[in-house]
Amino acid sequence: MAKWMRVDGHTAPRWVAAVAFFALVYGGIMADRSFYSEIASAAGSDWAALGQPVKAFSSVWVDVDASRHALNPSLVFVDTTPFLGWIELNTHGVSRVHVRHWDRSEWVKDGGALNMDATHRASDLTMSSNGKTPYLAWTELTARDIPHLYVKHLVGDQWVIDGARLNVDPTHRAVNPALAVAGTVPYLAWSEPSARVFQLYVKHLSDDGWHLDGVEGLNRSPTRDAIEPAIALQGSVPFVAWIELSDQNVYQAYVKRRAGSTWEGLGESLNLDPKNHASSPAITFVGETPYVAWTEINAEGISQIHVKHWDNGSWISDGGSVNIDPARHALSPALIGVGSAAYIAWTEYDAKGITQIHVKHWSETRWESDDPQLNTIPATASSAPFLASSASSLYVAWREVYQNGISHIVVKRLPAE
Repeated sequence: MAKWMRVDGHTAPRWVAAVAFFALVYGGIMADRSFYSEIASAAGSDWAALGQPVKAFSSVWVDVDASRHALNPSLVFVDTTPFLGWIELNTHGVSRVHVRHWDRSEWVKDGGALNMDATHRASDLTMSSNGKTPYLAWTELTARDIPHLYVKHLVGDQWVIDGARLNVDPTHRAVNPALAVAGTVPYLAWSEPSARVFQLYVKHLSDDGWHLDGVEGLNRSPTRDAIEPAIALQGSVPFVAWIELSDQNVYQAYVKRRAGSTWEGLGESLNLDPKNHASSPAITFVGETPYVAWTEINAEGISQIHVKHWDNGSWISDGGSVNIDPARHALSPALIGVGSAAYIAWTEYDAKGITQIHVKHWSETRWESDDPQLNTIPATASSAPFLASSASSLYVAWREVYQNGISHIVVKRLPAE
C-alpha cells in the first residue's frame, strides 16, 4: 500500500457550509509545540509527517495564529510547488484569506491577509492555476453584509486584483464561486439570486475585463434555484456541473459546456433516482473525458457518493456507491484526474460518528482505496477535502478539528509509485 506523507508546516459544502462557518465559536486556546509533537507521533508508522498543521506559532498580532480556527482549504500547483489557500479567523472574529506555498521544509507566507477590506469577513475561498500563476476567488461581506465576489492572481510576490467585484447585481449576494484557468484566461462560476431565485452565472477575464458568458444564467429553468457550481476546462472550453431544484423540489445534478456563444446541456439529470436529493457536485477530466462526482440521498436516507463519466452522448456510472460503508453518510467529494485515473477524496462518518478523510481511485472496474483513512488523529473530525496533483505526487488538503477544539489545515501527499 502506498503511504501518505503530511506536508504541513508551523511558519482550512458551500452555501450551507457558509452558514455553518459563521456559526463557529470565535476563540480557542494557543496550541504549543508539544501538542503538535503528540499529533505527529499519533499518526502511526504508516504516516511520514513533514512538519506540523498549517498554523503559526506566533502572537495574535501577526497574520496567522495557531489559536484561531482555519477553514476552507484550497490547493493548486505552480510548476511543482503547491500553493495553499485558506480562511482563518483573527482575534476579532473576522475571517481572512491567506495563502502559503511549500518550500521543501515549511509553508512560506505569500503576502498578508488578502481581503479587500481587512475588517470585512471573507468566505467561499477557491483557487486554480494554469501551472505558472495561482489565482484565487472568494466572497467578502460589504458594509451592508452583502457577499461580493473577487479574484486575485500572484505577480511576483504581490497579489493583484482582477477587476472589481464580479456580482451581476451589487445589491445581490454572490455564493459558491468555482474557478478554473486556461492559459491566461480564468473562468468563474457562481450563484446569485435574481427575483429571489438563485441563477448560475459564468464570467471569463479578457484584456478588457470580465465578460458574462451568456446573456442569462445557466439554469435549466430560471424559476428554479441553481447552486453549488463546479467548473473544469477541456482545453479552453468550460464545463460546469451544478445542482438545481426540479419541478418536484428535489435537487438534481446537471452539466453544461460552452459551445460557441451558447451553453449546451450534457444529457439529463445525473441522479440515480430523480426522487432523491443530489448535492456537492465535483467535475474533472481524465484525458478528454469529463467525470462528475456528487452525493445523493438513498432510499434509506443515507448520503452516498457516486461518479459518472460522459461517453458517446450519455452518462455512464463508475461503479456503485463510493462510500467505505454504504450505511454511513459520505460528504463533500473532491475529484481530480491524474494520468489515466480518476481520484476522489471525501469525508465519511465512522462507527463513532466522527468524520474521516478517505481517498480512492478508479481502476477501470472498481474503486480502490488509497489508505483506509487519513485523519491525523482518528478521534478528531475532518471536513472539506481538496485534491491537487503534480507530476510526482497527489496531494489532499482538509480541515481537521484537533483535541484542543481548534480547526487546522492539514496537507498530505501520496508519492507516485
